[in-house]
Amino acid sequence: MKKTATVLFAVAILASARMTGQDPAKVEAEQDPFAGLPVKSQPQTQQDGFPSTKSWMRTLFTDNFGFRKEIMSQFTTNEDGQGASRQSIGFEVLKKFSTGTSTVASFNLQGRLVRRDGFNPVQNDMEGENRAGWAFEYHNLYLDLYNVLNPFLNEQQKGDNIGRFNLRAGRFYVPFGLNLQTDTHGTVLQLSNERNFGFERDWYTGLWGSLNKHLNYDAYYLAGSGYDLKVKGQRGLAAVRISLANQYSNEHGLEGGFSLLGGERLSMDRMKPGKIETQRVGLDGRYRRAVPTGLITFTNELSGGKDAQTPVFMQLHQADYLHASRRWGVATQYRRFRESDSGADASLIGEFTWYFRNDVGNSNLHWIKANIERRLERMRPELPSTVFTLQYYFYR
Repeated sequence: MKKTATVLFAVAILASARMTGQDPAKVEAEQDPFAGLPVKSQPQTQQDGFPSTKSWMRTLFTDNFGFRKEIMSQFTTNEDGQGASRQSIGFEVLKKFSTGTSTVASFNLQGRLVRRDGFNPVQNDMEGENRAGWAFEYHNLYLDLYNVLNPFLNEQQKGDNIGRFNLRAGRFYVPFGLNLQTDTHGTVLQLSNERNFGFERDWYTGLWGSLNKHLNYDAYYLAGSGYDLKVKGQRGLAAVRISLANQYSNEHGLEGGFSLLGGERLSMDRMKPGKIETQRVGLDGRYRRAVPTGLITFTNELSGGKDAQTPVFMQLHQADYLHASRRWGVATQYRRFRESDSGADASLIGEFTWYFRNDVGNSNLHWIKANIERRLERMRPELPSTVFTLQYYFYR
């Protein structure tokens, strides 16, 4: 029917052109509303006449696939003039698996090849004390499965529970505090989990999603082993976090949550090896506010509990300012971890950053940072009291 109409339309144009003495092609271009539009290409076909399909390898590495590169160069020195450096080149692989109507899974892998010479205790490299020379390090390694209960739900229930039951398995940030919402992979300033538990990432599995339009949840079982997935008699850790829904961050610049964690983990302290019975309760919040010249952000994390029978308390307070140009920013942080029978570690930190690129979505970053940390209290007196860090970072 469509072809017939097209033919009749063309015949009418030719007849009209001959009667008026006009150029038929010109008349057609003036009257045809679709003239000049590109013709939709037909699917490529194989020699047998059937549409060609992508190989599974091509589909895996092209559809919803991301590969990002990372370069970091970091130099530190302390009050005694003892220098150290960390040079690394890294990557991140992100892959989403989708049907015609929804995303069903995603995979993330992030790693670095690192060279270390010397060591100074800086927040983003506490593991470096035991990794001199060359090392390959993995950071994120996890799989997310979305709406995992759909096979057991009817159509109405599927619609009512979109985004409510998702499964995560692998290695990622410990689900305690703001780290789940904050990628600190490239930054010098870190949040409190590294000092609080001895590691900021662990191996775990569990569910996450939305409770309602106001609250999200995360509920996981953790190996309690830190960097390497290993079991040396520890029972592992159970963690639950309830946090504000994303709308509060988007509309009000507000993030926050309440966390519970308990069980048994492996000690990362060489002076106190073995298993540690661990209990923690935590409260955290972040508030962003636009000002005439830029953006101010306040971050706070508080947690308390016990390691074995020893009471512990962790606090972190941070303020950031980012200029409206997104080309430079300053930050300061105060952090303190107190263990009742061993004293406390406390630091005051200042930082200046110059950005060559600073993507709002953190997918394209390029900066130079100057960071200075002054230790106000030290459990280990042999550690330096002042550390200065200069960092170059590229991620795209």
